[in-house]
Amino acid sequence: MSAKWSVTPIIKKQLSTLVDQNDPKQRPRLGDYLGLFGVPLALATAAFFTEFRLRGVEGLLAGVAIFTALLFGLLVHVFTLGLRITDDPRISKSGKTAQLVDQLQGNVAYAVLVGLFTTTVLIVGVSTTLKDHALGVPISTVTVFSICHLLLIMLMALKRTQAAYEQFRL
Repeated sequence: MSAKWSVTPIIKKQLSTLVDQNDPKQRPRLGDYLGLFGVPLALATAAFFTEFRLRGVEGLLAGVAIFTALLFGLLVHVFTLGLRITDDPRISKSGKTAQLVDQLQGNVAYAVLVGLFTTTVLIVGVSTTLKDHALGVPISTVTVFSICHLLLIMLMALKRTQAAYEQFRL
């Protein structure tokens, strides 16, 4: 895949945030992986085996698309925040606050990617389903996974934002 639209660096950055911050070697935390991928997978599996089918998908598509656009705006804001931090003499470029903002940027960029994926899945679902009919089980299952995954990523970003604020206020 061409480097111009490769999402590999975004995924690698997100995965690099799933480490034990108290470990000097920054080893991956199994619990982070199980939470971020296992919980959505468990819910999607349950949705598949219960033959769950999403309804009212047009509204869901609009909501996810708007949320993704807002996330992209947040990504730009986090980028400018990162630039401002490098100019602030009170904040060490290698300190905890700078590290948290860097991780936050990775989380938000990945959330935008997942939001784009979810929007695309829903567009395919809406365009291949008759109006006022439920989505098929496979596309409903993928949507359940994706939305749950997106929400968990946003919880990570929220936690990092709070931790960065607390570091700055010390």
